Amino acid sequence: MNLFSWEEIEDLGELDRLRLVIQYLPDEKLMRKLESNRKNGRNDDPVRTVWNTLLAGVVFQHDSIESLRRELNRNGQLRWLCGLEKDM
Repeated sequence: MNLFSWEEIEDLGELDRLRLVIQYLPDEKLMRKLESNRKNGRNDDPVRTVWNTLLAGVVFQHDSIESLRRELNRNGQLRWLCGLEKDM
């Protein structure tokens, strides 16, 4: 018995897929470690926000960080889902 079918996942929009990745990826231990190692570095955005943004780049299949930045600039829902509070 399957918990879900791949067809259901493929039928979801990219934002819904990203929401599932963010919600179910077991990354809390990694986030705590990165946050504790940050120390006195730049703190423009929280570690979790930067991580969610990188996950969005993978889910949305961006070829470059610049391509992802353009998507974030035009897509307010994506910015909100990643945790970006201000416009880019």
